[in-house]
Amino acid sequence: MSLILDFFNSEVLAGAQAYAAAEGVRLDARWSVRGDWSPNRPLSDGVIYGIVDNDLLEKRIASWELPKVSLVGRDDGAHQILPDYEACGMLAAKELTSNGAPMLLNIISSKNVLDQTFAKGVSSFAANSGIECRTIECYTPDFEEKAEWLVSQIQDSQLPAGLCMAHAGLAYTLQELFLEKGIRVPEDVTMIVIEKDVQNTTTLAPIPLTAIELDEWHRGYLAAEMVNRLILNEPLPQKRVLLQPKGITRRASTGHPDIKDQVVAKVLKYLRQNHLDRIGVADVAAQVGFSRRVIEKRFREVLNRGVHEELTRLRIEEAKRRIARAEDSITSIAESCGFSSVHYFSAAFKRAEGIAPKAYQRQRSAR
Repeated sequence: MSLILDFFNSEVLAGAQAYAAAEGVRLDARWSVRGDWSPNRPLSDGVIYGIVDNDLLEKRIASWELPKVSLVGRDDGAHQILPDYEACGMLAAKELTSNGAPMLLNIISSKNVLDQTFAKGVSSFAANSGIECRTIECYTPDFEEKAEWLVSQIQDSQLPAGLCMAHAGLAYTLQELFLEKGIRVPEDVTMIVIEKDVQNTTTLAPIPLTAIELDEWHRGYLAAEMVNRLILNEPLPQKRVLLQPKGITRRASTGHPDIKDQVVAKVLKYLRQNHLDRIGVADVAAQVGFSRRVIEKRFREVLNRGVHEELTRLRIEEAKRRIARAEDSITSIAESCGFSSVHYFSAAFKRAEGIAPKAYQRQRSAR
């Protein structure tokens, strides 16, 4: 099978590679960075494709009579593995209002499926929650003109407000204009976007952007599985799969501090590299070179939670990914994610997610 993209996504590639390696399938990813370099005729038995802005390439792939799975939401009848952008919009709106935004600014900057569906989720959450929401639409193709007009509309809105939009690149430019016009982030406008580009725009913005994290590894894995099943002529439970967002990375655009505390930064790095091992807070303290009392105090000051809470959170997030893959038993997942027993894992999982691991597994299997 081949992976052809005009908008490179390393996590999608990694997920597809993982499936291919596990199943002994060859994945040709030569055109996952530059889809326009792909040949005119197919060189594989099936293709995963994500074409954002290349009509000629999209038409070429559409002409190939072979199993295909699309990563872009168009109404073309293709098999699809897509992020649930409506759920992303709802999560973004919930995050901003939970953070104190008295009203929402719902930005729609194009007529593509991503923007329209994300905005629908924002509007839906606002309507169901009784939150004031102003939708601002701008479809001009000129980037600078679009940004200037949006800022003028935001200036005319009642501030403070929470701003929901899909695209980090446009949000970056809005921030630059905000700074020129004296609009403060996050005091006047809190901002949230979708994390979806490889340029690290969210972290490099003047005020780093809080972002919805997509489940991209899982998308690549499922797309490869779907193509392979189509090649083998195996039945599929559904033609179109929507993946829930993975979570939120909170940054300064919603008032969350950058991690400049070097003690906390060292602890976080160690936890992220070793959280699947059987480690505890004492092990962390020994490895980073500070006393347990110091790291606990600094950790709570910066992140408002303890080291053990962060360790458990990381393990639960990994367990959710493994449960979603449905490859191992709950007991095996608990052990491989660093929990001392399946009973402790089940209790911690239910506290964090409000549902038992097996029930969560059934929910994911039903999708």
